[in-house]
Amino acid sequence: MNRAPEAVDKAVDAVRRAEHKLVSGAEDVAAKTRGTRRKLARKAKAARKDLAKTAHKAKGSIQELAGTETKRRRRWPWMVALVVAAAGTAVVVKSRSGSSEDVFTPEPRTEDETPEPKQQENGQRAKSAAPSDK
Repeated sequence: MNRAPEAVDKAVDAVRRAEHKLVSGAEDVAAKTRGTRRKLARKAKAARKDLAKTAHKAKGSIQELAGTETKRRRRWPWMVALVVAAAGTAVVVKSRSGSSEDVFTPEPRTEDETPEPKQQENGQRAKSAAPSDK
């Protein structure tokens, strides 16, 4: 009976060592699994990319053989819109610059009308003489 506690201690130590080995082994397996998943994901991505390229090339070659072509996007409607926008901008700029200049056109005079001379002395108005009918 004296040996029973020693045997239990040995058994517990053996279980702890086995548990430690299992845990460390599980960590290694998990790390390897993560690495393997990453590698597989990269390979799958590359394979999808290759497949897409191949499908695009095949589509083009099939259309060439069949005689149909894909519709190309027309660019001329954008050019028309740009020309219209440029013309509108030019009209607005020209109208704004033309309105700032006030053109003075003098009224036509007859020979009977003579402009009255403006006399000023020291910045004061001169007394206007009333026309006399004599």
